[in-house]
Amino acid sequence: MDNRARKAWSVIRRCIERGRYRVLEHFTQRMDLRGLVWPDVLAVLDDPAGVRPGGPDNFGRPKWIINGIAADGLEVEIVCVLDHDEQGRLTVFITID
Repeated sequence: MDNRARKAWSVIRRCIERGRYRVLEHFTQRMDLRGLVWPDVLAVLDDPAGVRPGGPDNFGRPKWIINGIAADGLEVEIVCVLDHDEQGRLTVFITID
């Protein structure tokens, strides 16, 4: 993981710890389809196998792709973007595969 990825991962984790995240409906639907629950997501975020940039999203926000092993042993890839609102930094979870 390079320095940019390490910094993004740190921001994402801090957002989770502070409750500064939003989960889009598509993310929730994909979790349901794969039989995943929030602890699976947290397992990947706590100990990722990799973090890589995904380029900007449609709104110009930096997109990050985090992959790893979920709590149930499945390989998971999480796509999220880093955003800001009036209260500060925010992570938006877009999809999970």
